[in-house]
Amino acid sequence: MVTKDQSDSSSGEISPERQEHDLNEKEQTGFFGMLVKSVFEPGANAAVVMAMNLCFFFLLLTLFGLAVLTQWNKHVLSLLGVTALLWASMMWFVLELTKVQTRPDNMPPNSLDLDSTLASESTISENIALEEKRKDR
Repeated sequence: MVTKDQSDSSSGEISPERQEHDLNEKEQTGFFGMLVKSVFEPGANAAVVMAMNLCFFFLLLTLFGLAVLTQWNKHVLSLLGVTALLWASMMWFVLELTKVQTRPDNMPPNSLDLDSTLASESTISENIALEEKRKDR
């Protein structure tokens, strides 16, 4: 028995209800879906950076409240400073990582670049062979 969600085997087309359901699943990935997906991707995506910023913000907010409650204890103030410096260094690292990942020389070669690279390597080897023949004369 074929339900509304299943495709019609004779036509091979997916029903409009099924297409809408698939589209909703893709839209529902949201923040946590992107965060889990980032485990399997290189670099830092926007969800990881946002999660890091939120965690550091709430940590600084908590430490600031703790500093007020402890009448500006020097140990809590030092933790506050270390946390702020760690957040700044993490943001610097993410910025540098993003710069390196977007450089053109780090992009994967497409088929045209690969063919031209192979062609240039073959001409280099031919030139070396010609120079060796000239030296032998």
